[in-house]
Amino acid sequence: MSWYYADGGRQVGPVEESALDELVKAGAVRDDTLVWREGMPNWQPHAAVRGVKVEAPPMPAVQAGPGTGFCSECGRPFATDQLLNLGTASVCAQCKPIYLQRVREGGQAIGLRRYAGFWIRFVAAVIDGIILSVVGFVITIPLRAMAIFRIVNDPAAALGAGLGIFGILVLINMGLSLAYNAYFVSTRGATLGKQVLGLKIIRSDGSAVSPGRAVGRYFAWLLSNFTFLIGFIIAGFDSEKRALHDHIVDTRVIYTR
Repeated sequence: MSWYYADGGRQVGPVEESALDELVKAGAVRDDTLVWREGMPNWQPHAAVRGVKVEAPPMPAVQAGPGTGFCSECGRPFATDQLLNLGTASVCAQCKPIYLQRVREGGQAIGLRRYAGFWIRFVAAVIDGIILSVVGFVITIPLRAMAIFRIVNDPAAALGAGLGIFGILVLINMGLSLAYNAYFVSTRGATLGKQVLGLKIIRSDGSAVSPGRAVGRYFAWLLSNFTFLIGFIIAGFDSEKRALHDHIVDTRVIYTR
């Protein structure tokens, strides 16, 4: 059974039941720490879900000597040669699997979340646009052929037929784009263009984007277009590289590698 827990406003996990028990023993997860697993309607305090854990007697304070360091995860003292340095963190052998799992889950380790800026997101959008253009063209070939046939046989109706076909094509392309974004963002965490570039869309707490929020993000993305692209440009000035649609639906775009 996999669990998630809140740590400093961020979602951490998934971690297995045994790993969660170790975190409880180490004091990283307390009775009032919010936890969640699949099947629960919302986040709840750890004590309410798994019961109050009897705390171990406090360890006597240890004076750190010249060759002593502390694990960034559990806080216990270790000889410096027993700690693994990972960026700005130092972790012990017991906490290493948990720490690395958090990194693999999309940079959830403290200090390792890297936000994707304007230009790489622009390149991802170009890739997605090419994919959608090709798919849309193939899907609408019969409709285009029908329009050409009608215009050839009735030139007087060319204008009306052209406007009608154009309107239908716009609706088809919008529907295709909506389905594409909603599916890939909610099931894969990113569109194909973003996946190619190693990007992922997450909530502010690190959780995945739900299908409903993915649909809302698409319409918010349209709003960013209608602001003369200012909605996209503001990502270059935001500390977390958020565009207008990210602000609206509480999402972030991060690097996964």
